[in-house]
Amino acid sequence: MEQSKIFALTQERRRETIDQLLNVSLLTPEYVLLLVLSSIIVVAGLLIDSASVIIGGMVVAPLLSPILTMSMGFALADFRLLRKAARTLIISIVLAIGLALILSLFSRPDQLNGEILERSSASLVHFLIAVCVGVLAAFSHVKPNISSTLIGIAVSVALLPPIAVTGIGIAIMDWSLVSGSLLLFILNLIGIIFPATMIFSLMGFYPLRYHARQALQKEEEKAASEWKELEDKTKE
Repeated sequence: MEQSKIFALTQERRRETIDQLLNVSLLTPEYVLLLVLSSIIVVAGLLIDSASVIIGGMVVAPLLSPILTMSMGFALADFRLLRKAARTLIISIVLAIGLALILSLFSRPDQLNGEILERSSASLVHFLIAVCVGVLAAFSHVKPNISSTLIGIAVSVALLPPIAVTGIGIAIMDWSLVSGSLLLFILNLIGIIFPATMIFSLMGFYPLRYHARQALQKEEEKAASEWKELEDKTKE
């Protein structure tokens, strides 16, 4: 009885959750700006071995939304939604690695500091942390009393710094650093997506596949309009 209450949601709340996720998970100018700024700050923090600067960058990192949208895509068995979220995440990864690579070329670290080395290997503990974050991240988007901002920071802790370390490793041609940080990233990503998918499934989102498709179409048109508006302003 108590368990059913945990996963119980109104149909309206399910629709709102889908709309909110899609509203911030596509590649819009705002999303790209937040990603670029957060990546630069995180890379800078890694290079100067400053945990506080790294945390500052992770506050504005927008990675939570496409990750949870991928989980929603799995829960709904909607491969179009899954492709769109995966596209956003892949572009985010490539952009973050590229920024880390460029910044590291201009400020090559003389030696690997503690903040970089901390993201250079993966373990079962990292995976367990990611699983817990995945559960909390899913609940944070459907339960108003849980702060999604705090969960967003937790997800960024698990994902953005390893991506940045990958770019640093490429810049200094340290392939063990590259492979270790990529493994950590992949392990954390799986650890977050899998439990979030399970939570969304238990909360009964599957019947809303048609609503998700309509919402996706609406957000795609909105994103295209924003890019067109930005392009027109650039030409002026």
